[in-house]
Amino acid sequence: MSDLAESYDMSFAAVQKHVAVLERAGLVIKSAHGRQRLVTGNPEMVARARSLLAEFERIWRGRIDRLDALLAEEP
Repeated sequence: MSDLAESYDMSFAAVQKHVAVLERAGLVIKSAHGRQRLVTGNPEMVARARSLLAEFERIWRGRIDRLDALLAEEP
């Protein structure tokens, strides 16, 4: 994981914390290979998260559009 940490402008401990959060969310998978700890993305979970976020975006855009229409009405 130290190779991963080198790619970011943050401490190794901060990268470890971020990876732990992503792992708990199922977005990455951490595995041991000898003394190394490899981190790989979980494409299925990333796709599920993307789909969920797209649905939330659709809902909120609809709400904002309705609010815009309401505010544009003349009294």
